[in-house]
Amino acid sequence: MSMTANFYTFNKRRNSTKIPDAQTTPTSLSIVLKSPTSYRNPSLHVDAAGGFPYNYLEWDNWYYWIDDVVSVGNERFDIRCSLDVLGTLRTYILATTAFVLYDTTANSELPDGRLSVNTSKGVSINSGIFQYLGGHSFPGGTIVAGIITDKGASFYEMDGSTADDLLDDINDTRIPNLLPLPSISWDDSTVEELLNGIAEILDTLGQNFVIGLRHVLGSRSAADCIISAKQLPVLPGAITGTSEPLYLGTWYTGHSAKRITNRIVMDSCDVAIPWTFSDWRRNNPYTELYLYIPFVGLISLNPGDLVGTSNIHITASLDVISGDVLFEVQAGSGGVGGGHYIGQYGGNIAGAYAIGSSAVSIGQQVVTAIGATAAGAAIVATGGAAGVMAAKIGAAGIAGIIASNTPTPSSITGGGGGASLGLAATCYCFTVTHDTNVAPASVSASIGTPAMAQKSLGSLTGFVQTKCASVSAPFYQGILDECNSLLDGGVFIE
Repeated sequence: MSMTANFYTFNKRRNSTKIPDAQTTPTSLSIVLKSPTSYRNPSLHVDAAGGFPYNYLEWDNWYYWIDDVVSVGNERFDIRCSLDVLGTLRTYILATTAFVLYDTTANSELPDGRLSVNTSKGVSINSGIFQYLGGHSFPGGTIVAGIITDKGASFYEMDGSTADDLLDDINDTRIPNLLPLPSISWDDSTVEELLNGIAEILDTLGQNFVIGLRHVLGSRSAADCIISAKQLPVLPGAITGTSEPLYLGTWYTGHSAKRITNRIVMDSCDVAIPWTFSDWRRNNPYTELYLYIPFVGLISLNPGDLVGTSNIHITASLDVISGDVLFEVQAGSGGVGGGHYIGQYGGNIAGAYAIGSSAVSIGQQVVTAIGATAAGAAIVATGGAAGVMAAKIGAAGIAGIIASNTPTPSSITGGGGGASLGLAATCYCFTVTHDTNVAPASVSASIGTPAMAQKSLGSLTGFVQTKCASVSAPFYQGILDECNSLLDGGVFIE
């Protein structure tokens, strides 16, 4: 049977829906089907003057690949063909809605597990700094002393120099403010004048004896009025209080100190997250996210929880009486309307500070400390972790911190204790990244990117891979099965 087919020299991919457009001019030739032959894989004879340069043909709206050409002489050729399923069913494919695994639509959220992960790593770091916290930033920090004054128990802020001067004054063996002895002229004075002069000298000596006795007794008991002392890595002056003359009991030290009126110091800092990627590689296993907070340590964060967040806000609340510090970590900007809360992390950053002097035994110091507490010095009670430790070591431990015969600093919790004085106030946020072996965008045109959504195939171009495609068309079942299988394996819609 003789009929006409359109022949093309045509460039297309094997797994593509592309067919010749209207601008491509075909060569129409008469064909004779061999008998018997198949519509799916037809064999035919064709006469073509000047050779046969064609690789593709359309016959009765079906499209075929030319698989082989055999010259049989006199410009006659035997041709073996196979159906181009994607080209022939193109219209029906574009009208199909299917679940699409991969396409070339830009994707920044869905990870592509087809790509390998490099073992080599990259590290990016950003930092932020607290305004008030940090012993390394403020060498010596601030000393908070619990003192019984002439008005009761209070806490005072002082720097190391003031504390040292106070200790020197307590230990000073010289007696201040002694009255000068009157002078007597032995040559020109009468007996009565001499007797009066001697009487004045004896009176002055008596007064000086009383002054000296008061100094000795006052200095000895004054040291017992210092019932606690801690050294904190906090900026001097950051604590709220009122400057006033400093008394130890009823003895005026000659110094002024700030009486603490608010035991809480608030501080904060912001750290920018050093994102390396702007797509799905912001999550594990491509990105690991860590936050370092001084006095707490290293915290591992889930990067997926912070995608879309540019910075981390850290609020610090320090109890200067106990040394307990609490860090509240928040995604984004702090305050009302800020990002979600990540967590709270605590510790204790108080170091023991040896101040005070006493010649009594440890046992007597225990009695003194207990008696002072029972007399109303609730000042020694501390909250949080410090309170737990105080309960464990008892009054002897408190007396040991106070007394100069136990000068070794102790750390109360895992937050750093006295060692905190060596830490800077800097917070660090850093990412450890493991990139894919190739950039996702560089292979998008070849294998697409994850879509994982139901889409109309007619709305897509380029690489498309479906799952369980089911094209509806008036073709043989075998042709439909092949079409669906090709779509599930990945095709190019062109």
